[in-house]
Amino acid sequence: MERCDDKLEISVPFGKHQLNANIPNLILTLRPKDVPPLKNPVEATRKALKNPIGTPPLKDLAKGRKDAVIVINDITRPYPSKMLVTEIIRELNEVGIDDKKIILLVATGNHRANTKVELENMLGTDIVSRIKVYNHDALNDKNLTYIGTTKRKIPIYINTLFVQSSLKILTGLIASHHSAGFGGGRKSILPGISGIKTLHIHHSLPIRPYHPSMGWIDGNPFHEESLEAARLANVDFIVNTVDNENKEMVGVFAGDVDKAHKAGTKLSDYIWRVKIPEKADVVITSPGGYPRDFDLHQTQKALSAAEMCCKPGGVIILVAEASDGIGKFGNWLKNAKTPGEVIERFKKKGFTREASVKAFMYARALIKHKVIIVTKGVTQEELRNMFFIPSLDIQEAIKKAIDNMGKNAKFIFIPYASDIIPDSN
Repeated sequence: MERCDDKLEISVPFGKHQLNANIPNLILTLRPKDVPPLKNPVEATRKALKNPIGTPPLKDLAKGRKDAVIVINDITRPYPSKMLVTEIIRELNEVGIDDKKIILLVATGNHRANTKVELENMLGTDIVSRIKVYNHDALNDKNLTYIGTTKRKIPIYINTLFVQSSLKILTGLIASHHSAGFGGGRKSILPGISGIKTLHIHHSLPIRPYHPSMGWIDGNPFHEESLEAARLANVDFIVNTVDNENKEMVGVFAGDVDKAHKAGTKLSDYIWRVKIPEKADVVITSPGGYPRDFDLHQTQKALSAAEMCCKPGGVIILVAEASDGIGKFGNWLKNAKTPGEVIERFKKKGFTREASVKAFMYARALIKHKVIIVTKGVTQEELRNMFFIPSLDIQEAIKKAIDNMGKNAKFIFIPYASDIIPDSN
């Protein structure tokens, strides 16, 4: 950031680019701790596979198994999938599980399927040509298997390919999550490869916390149900990574679905938790650019962080390219008379295949704050129909916020809000 007269110039992630703006009265920029990347991520991964937390080494687990399924993140959750998958496959090949016996299963949850181009960008053309890759489909009951019911009475239906595999491996990224506390680990099962019947209960109140819950695991029912589902699914092994602000790998954690994941959350929490001395009148927030902002569905996570930093009645400026548009949830907002109506409808109907939970979380912010969205991917008319204040220009959005809150309004800036853990305690 550079000072320009009595203002500071900020750079806001926007798709694959940055938007620059001058901002007055900036009291805080929420940034994670500066942690250097691993000098050799490949060597660190190999070491983790050989010295896992809470399980035997991967090679020992793989001996005698006839096949394997490796669950990977979809395009919306960037992590070093190519490197992780390459190292896992190498170990499996060395104990006799050849490429034809390995499946990569994309944990799409209720998201759209990933395209071939996206898969090649994620995994490389060599892996996509060698290994069978399947997108999970939560709506296809024919490809789902019931594996049991949790203590809170959630019936667990997951992808049959995973159930039938003799070796079950999860990969993912451990980063803050606004409902589960942290991503990674058990979330690759629920919601990652679960069916819509399971998601309907798990993603609805009261399992889903009403308020933003980044960094909260102990006592969090959303996390606990996902972990129980992973145990029912008989997960053998996980390999999860932790990133810094520059999306560089700073840690890798392998082994038991609970123990290894918890070890990773400690590092993620250390890096990404930021103290907030006071809430602001205006919060400028970005998910962190592409692919975190490729539609308004994914972009919403940046709004959850902003809610925790903005005074009641304040203004949130949400900056996202949204090149893929709105997402499934739009009609829930468009068809409502008020944001409060959306919340009441969600309380009654819960999670639906239209991703009603995203409409609920947007409405949760809208009843407390004015929300200005800076984007080129959604028309201004559509944004207005969803109760947002549209803006094509970030400087214009800042002016609108000052007009609402006064010239002495205090600002907070969150450039990578999808991963940040605001802490006001």
